[in-house]
Amino acid sequence: MKNILTCVAVILIANMNDVHAQGIFKKDKHEDTIYSFMLDTVTITERSLKNYNYSRYKYIVNKVYPIADTAVYLLNELEKAEQEMKKKDVKKYKKQLEDDLREKFEDRLRNMSRTEGTVLLELIERKTGRSMYDILKEAKSGSTAFWWQNLGKFYGYDLKDGYVPENNPLLEIIIQDYEKTHTIKK
Repeated sequence: MKNILTCVAVILIANMNDVHAQGIFKKDKHEDTIYSFMLDTVTITERSLKNYNYSRYKYIVNKVYPIADTAVYLLNELEKAEQEMKKKDVKKYKKQLEDDLREKFEDRLRNMSRTEGTVLLELIERKTGRSMYDILKEAKSGSTAFWWQNLGKFYGYDLKDGYVPENNPLLEIIIQDYEKTHTIKK
């Protein structure tokens, strides 16, 4: 590196007459050299939504939305069953439903990344209008909700917050786009 800088300095000194003629170096009244360079114009624009996070969130929403849709449907069915059945029968129904869901979805849920799990929770909260903590508290128990709340906080997600579109506007845009392009059961 020193050799390159030395060569550049020697070349500049040797060609000082040519450099003065080109106007890169200018002399003021006292014969001092003033360096003057023209820089290229730089334009700074906002980032396009077609970036890595957009593509990744779009992939995740496409993967997770059907699971969230099924979960919300089953939550609504569970609420209807609680109103129509006796407490003892509801407990059996919940146990049977949990076993069926575990058999059907456990492999897919265990292989999810943390981001996919977070998006799944946010989709469920968005579709139900309630926080996941409240959903767990009603469907299971307060102690179960407390345990999952503490585990979620350990990984940086607060189950009590619920879905707030302003926290992740990119995700909200992708969800709205997904809902426009896909048929949704309501």
